[in-house]
Amino acid sequence: MRRSLKFFVFLAFIISGTGFAAQKLDLTVISYEDFSRGDPNALEQLEQALYDQGIVGIRGVPSYREKVLNLIETAREFSALPEEVKEAYAPQGEMFLGYERGKEKFQRSDGTWVIDDLKVSYYGLVPDRSQNKWPDELDLKGPFLELGQLMADMGEEIMFKLGMIGVSTGIYLDETPRVGRMLYYCKNKKTDYENPYWCGAHYDHSLFTALVPAFYFENGKQVPEPAEAGLFVKIGETYQKVVANDPDVMMFQVGEFGQLVMNDKIRATEHRVQKAAGNVERYTMVLFTDAPMDTVIHSTSELTKDSRYGGVPGAPCSYRQWNDRTFERYIVR
Repeated sequence: MRRSLKFFVFLAFIISGTGFAAQKLDLTVISYEDFSRGDPNALEQLEQALYDQGIVGIRGVPSYREKVLNLIETAREFSALPEEVKEAYAPQGEMFLGYERGKEKFQRSDGTWVIDDLKVSYYGLVPDRSQNKWPDELDLKGPFLELGQLMADMGEEIMFKLGMIGVSTGIYLDETPRVGRMLYYCKNKKTDYENPYWCGAHYDHSLFTALVPAFYFENGKQVPEPAEAGLFVKIGETYQKVVANDPDVMMFQVGEFGQLVMNDKIRATEHRVQKAAGNVERYTMVLFTDAPMDTVIHSTSELTKDSRYGGVPGAPCSYRQWNDRTFERYIVR
């Protein structure tokens, strides 16, 4: 039997402008030193956190802080460019790489669908590929790839130690690139909170996600994360706010295909990003690890009930099938 949740403390605060109380997630954070030397207690904590919460942090990855700060500064410079300049780097045809705005939709609890119109992305493959598009106006390529590669390496180490990849599953990443996503959440000048989310509730559909703490700015100056804003993960029936304000901590979430591969030994992370009121902007970066498209699994996870899998536990499902059906469901065409 798994232990009951004991990783959170209750924080009762009324979020400005929204009128509801939230819980604060006590994020499990493991030191890089303990993780890298294979400390059994650290590895047990890591797996337990990914089962109970779907998210975990590792502090002190060498050169990480410097790379994060460099990327965030570059992201701000790119975001300040004129819109017509940024649109020149938008995807062409079926490719998704480059600049993107307002392309995802998520379903609310009442069944309605809402487009995340204040979320802006810049996608790139890590390591670099010829399909990537990089702006000429500034050096985004260097900071993006340097941080992305570090996130990719750490994610792969964790997946290997969890048994998600390697001999136990027969899944090897080989030459499969990761998908990096630089994110900018625009100012929210509305005060009615008709849609209080920068990013609606969803699961990442891939194997595993690495992410960096978010940085907030108001009128050009860095500010602490507002009480009403940030990453919230769903645990049980409640969403809990992840307090992630340490630039030395790299975080990791479980994707749905990761849960399928592990047959529910770890669990995919349902999460959303809540808006800040007023002129506050948010910057971060995430990196998704996909399985090779020709990967075929025979999962017994509860997620096999999903129509993207086919609805039959133990039946075969390729990652290509899972990936394509996910895009059909959530991407605005």
